[in-house]
Amino acid sequence: MTNITRTFILLLIFTLTKAHVFAQNSPFPNPEIMISDDVNLKSIYIHNINQNIGVPYAKLGETFAISFDDLDNDQKNYFYTVEHFDKNWEKSDIFDTDYIEGYNEGQIKDYAYSFNSLEKYTHYSFRFPNRDMRILISGNYLLKVYLDDPSEPAFVRRMVIYEDIVTVGAKVDRATIVNKRDTEQQIQLVLNHKDLSIDNPAKEISVSIIQNNTWDNGIYELQYQYIGNNTLMYNYNDKMNFSAGNYFYHFDTKSIQTAGLYTDYIRLEDIYYTFLYTNEPRYEYPYSSQQDYNGGFVLRTIDSENTDTEGDYTLVHFSLKTDIQYRDKDIYVYGAFNDWRLEEDNKLIFNKDYEVYESSILLKQGYYDYKFVAVDKKSNEFMPDVISGSFYQTENNYSVIVYYKSMESRYDRIVGFYQLRSFEMF
Repeated sequence: MTNITRTFILLLIFTLTKAHVFAQNSPFPNPEIMISDDVNLKSIYIHNINQNIGVPYAKLGETFAISFDDLDNDQKNYFYTVEHFDKNWEKSDIFDTDYIEGYNEGQIKDYAYSFNSLEKYTHYSFRFPNRDMRILISGNYLLKVYLDDPSEPAFVRRMVIYEDIVTVGAKVDRATIVNKRDTEQQIQLVLNHKDLSIDNPAKEISVSIIQNNTWDNGIYELQYQYIGNNTLMYNYNDKMNFSAGNYFYHFDTKSIQTAGLYTDYIRLEDIYYTFLYTNEPRYEYPYSSQQDYNGGFVLRTIDSENTDTEGDYTLVHFSLKTDIQYRDKDIYVYGAFNDWRLEEDNKLIFNKDYEVYESSILLKQGYYDYKFVAVDKKSNEFMPDVISGSFYQTENNYSVIVYYKSMESRYDRIVGFYQLRSFEMF
């Protein structure tokens, strides 16, 4: 057995036996939205049924599809509920009957056992909203899936349900400030609210902008800069800037019979082991455009007909070759596949013998984007670009969320939503 094999087997054992702690430096301090997933639950996937890739956004009246695998490979009585949250992800001061029509709890009844896979699991799925649980109002929602007690969820996920009342116009430009032009992108917004009566826009309207569906480096509680006839304009020189980042690394395990995209080799033992090519830091390299899913992932297999129950799991080995050891930083592999979290599961360990950072993560067959990010050990500062660099040409996806809370209301509605991509600026 090689040193690399022994290293990631030990990492797997550590992953399956440790206690989970979500250590991410989140802009929202509410611990309820930061709960770690149950160690046996994998491939948690939430998407609007009208979208081809998992996104946590839906118009009021549209439907989410939710699925996950339980590696215990038995049948459990999972339940789900949702709670309404304000623009800052604090629980709204309203009753569940104010935002739910029907039952406030549902049982997940659709499940199936895996078939023809080395890793055995039970696949669960459900759709929400549904005829038993209908959503009455827009806003931020927290989905909780649990066994017995919703205060002890097996996993939680954030969801955005919006109304199309305010029209959003937005564009992405290269940053106008000279020393940021090579590394940042700047957003400009115009809101048209002719169908919404606003008495005090400074207090009633708030805007959030999310980059690539991750909440950790968003811009929140933006206030308008100029006001016109039924319009609010946001055109700051620096306040609406995002670090552009770099394209995501990616790999393809849709087939585990042969090595796919950016896969060095696959080995079959008790389960499949997938070794990706070793990556290198890219902050010193010139920008090179590549197509990616902006950090997303797609579950898929071409080895069988049904990914839900016949897709197999493989222990994916990530490695990052560096000339130096980041002694003052923790390094993580990061993406939508782990809900953009910084936990021990996806933390890299420095292998002094090979001078590489390594981590091994059990993942279902599919296509995955990922990147390497750092967290300063002393300040807990999140540093998304210290390894990959930041280039203004990078294609990013931006989501604009418009919150409205009238002077008489007890909760935040989402009255406008818009998505745009930065390649539109070229």
